[in-house]
Amino acid sequence: MALFQLKHKLYHQPSHAYSAGATKMHGGMFDEHVYAPIVCWPNGAICTPITLYLNSIYSRGQKLRGNSGTLVTYAKNLSHIVRYCSARQIPFHELSDATITEFVRFLQDETGLKEHLVARLRSTTQVRVIARRTFHFLLWLQEALSLRGLISANTSSARINLLTRKHRARGCAVDYFDHPSLPTPDTPKKRFPVSTEHIERLFEANVTSTQSAYVKRRRAALLQLARATGARRAEMADVTITDIRKALETGSLSISVGKTRRKKIREIPVLKSQLEPILQFVDGQRALLIKKAVGANRDPGKLFLTSRGRPLSVETLTNDMHDLARMAGLESNVCLHMFRHRYFTDMAFNMLLGIREFVERKELTAPTEQIILQQMRALSQHEDDKSLLGYVHAAFKEATAWDIGERLWKMSQIHDSMVSALSILKSEIKGNTASAKELLEEFGDLLGEWRADLTQCAVDPAEYPTKLL
Repeated sequence: MALFQLKHKLYHQPSHAYSAGATKMHGGMFDEHVYAPIVCWPNGAICTPITLYLNSIYSRGQKLRGNSGTLVTYAKNLSHIVRYCSARQIPFHELSDATITEFVRFLQDETGLKEHLVARLRSTTQVRVIARRTFHFLLWLQEALSLRGLISANTSSARINLLTRKHRARGCAVDYFDHPSLPTPDTPKKRFPVSTEHIERLFEANVTSTQSAYVKRRRAALLQLARATGARRAEMADVTITDIRKALETGSLSISVGKTRRKKIREIPVLKSQLEPILQFVDGQRALLIKKAVGANRDPGKLFLTSRGRPLSVETLTNDMHDLARMAGLESNVCLHMFRHRYFTDMAFNMLLGIREFVERKELTAPTEQIILQQMRALSQHEDDKSLLGYVHAAFKEATAWDIGERLWKMSQIHDSMVSALSILKSEIKGNTASAKELLEEFGDLLGEWRADLTQCAVDPAEYPTKLL
């Protein structure tokens, strides 16, 4: 249908323009966390009601992270009702149950190309999220403009009549709005940990891609960081080069936990051999980019930057991973969050192998679970044990060999670092992307870091193959 054919973005963040209250940073750069998004009508005029709604939320302290924050997500979701009302020439205050039903149907039925096939663009869960954000906006609009009878819950006297339902999770009940037109939620899709084979194929696909040398190195560093830390997308986007250099000295990478209401710092144990490829990117291609694009005195400091020297958005990290998975020919929908699952599943697995009771009885008992949960909670900063327990159970299923060893977790990380680094070197040799001298120097540095890490684990490098499961 023609309703949603206009695909240009209807929202933006005015973070790089002068206006009253703009906060200028050093070197002429601007703070990109100053404003809430501005939403426009398809003709370019500002959609004042929705823009004011977003500002009202922003003033209450809602998060805003570059192009990926909560408010930008709200702006994306509300842009659909903007297009609908514009196409139908309906003011927001004249929407009704009938128009909401039509709007929801449009969201469900819209199709487009997905991997060269015509498919629906949204899952039913996405449709429900968009509709609920629309309901919240209309409730705010009714209160802000002192309207009567536009929208209400659990009555039949308004133009739009909602139902209030309860969702129970994590020991508490949360009310949410429903509407008869909304589709039944999708069955939640379970994401499994990314496999070692898939990681190797992602590295190989990156080296053989047609992207610039900078983008290739940036994507390789992204894969390395995801595998080494199990961090979320937004958390990795916030990592700075100062964080990386400090981690090399302390053996612990400080990451601001993204999925929490309170500010938390997660200290992630990292090995020098895991950080070495990332530092090579920082001192190599990233340094060259900064010199050419913005100059050293205007370096934003973030680890991941665009080709113009600006901080990379979370969406771009997601797109990078999607592109690599497509080029690697992976059938499964590999995403960055699957690296997180791999990280915590491996952590649980190796901790299980270090508990004598578990090894001797070969079963997962309540005391064993609590020991693992306590250790993992300290490292992961998870607030919900239910999420961590899922990793413990996944690790239990994967445990096909039994051994005791306090150092298995670190040895496993060293092994992964070796495998991924060797995959990159192999691909670079095949693609002739670097000179033999450069590759030998790079390999020599990696060997030195691996030997140091193995020695720190009290393992003789010569006996390494017999020590690792």
